[in-house]
Amino acid sequence: MLSKLLFGSSRRVLAAAVLLAATLALPTPLAGLDNARHTYLIYDGGDPVVIEGTATESADYDGLTVRPSRSPAIGDAQLMLEEGRTVVLLHGQDRLEETARSETVDHLLRRVKLTPAEDEMVVLDLTGEDVVISLTRQWSHTWEKVTPTTYTTERVANPALTKGKENVKQEGQDGEYVETFLNVYEDGKLDHTEFVSRSEDTAVPEIIEYGTASTYVASSDRIAQVVPNEDGEGGYLVFTSGATMAYTGVDTFNATAYDIHGITATGYPTEMGVVAVDPRVIPYGTRMFIQSKTGSWVYGMAVARDCGGAIKGKIIDLWFPDYETCCKWGRRDITVYFLG
Repeated sequence: MLSKLLFGSSRRVLAAAVLLAATLALPTPLAGLDNARHTYLIYDGGDPVVIEGTATESADYDGLTVRPSRSPAIGDAQLMLEEGRTVVLLHGQDRLEETARSETVDHLLRRVKLTPAEDEMVVLDLTGEDVVISLTRQWSHTWEKVTPTTYTTERVANPALTKGKENVKQEGQDGEYVETFLNVYEDGKLDHTEFVSRSEDTAVPEIIEYGTASTYVASSDRIAQVVPNEDGEGGYLVFTSGATMAYTGVDTFNATAYDIHGITATGYPTEMGVVAVDPRVIPYGTRMFIQSKTGSWVYGMAVARDCGGAIKGKIIDLWFPDYETCCKWGRRDITVYFLG
């Protein structure tokens, strides 16, 4: 009976000794760890991943492997660095460069004697060739939002294109614009987002030219703009109606008025727009737009179809339907635009 008691006591002593020896044999990094030692923020170019304490899921990154803890005694996340990978450590103004062993991030920090303060995160930037680990209270990164856009259509007047016709000058293309934002993290949490910039819209507008070139305008129409050609030879007239007319030249004449009803020298009946000219200066059939030199009186569209004994040189006789209007016109200088 005594021998059995001694044997049982010896077995208990032996078991206790084995347990003590096993405890003393644990690797130093795994001994005496508290839960949630660090707050980790992992950034690989996408949305940052925050790990506080142990990881709940496995994940593989370039240069880093994340695994849940294998034991309740190991409360910190098991962030295993790729052996042989260059690791740059940043803490304030300090910069260290190490070659990773087969070790966790926590083990590396303790190996190089870097201890994050209570309000500091351990940020792992995996976007470059090296793994960059920063111990910092605040960390930020930029991200972009791409918004697709649909091209617009612009209509542009073409004074050289016949009125009523259209032409696609430029094909439209859909595009996009990019907005850049800055996310600022503190204590492992997104603190705020700042707008940084917005790019130009890359959409290419569709440009449709519509013709405004006319051969005739109403008597009530007026010249709104005269656009000469770059070489000074001719140009085009822009009217208040939006119509345009090309002109080949412009000159100043002296104008009289007549109201004789009948047939002109070229066989056409007299009417508004029929004028008498010196055919040696202005050939018959020449189309013109006439207004007083000051622009206060507009005769409008005219065609050279008549002549007269007193019409010599730079004199034009304008036909009006009645004597009263002729008297109002009297004699005055006019600007003549010769139409193309």
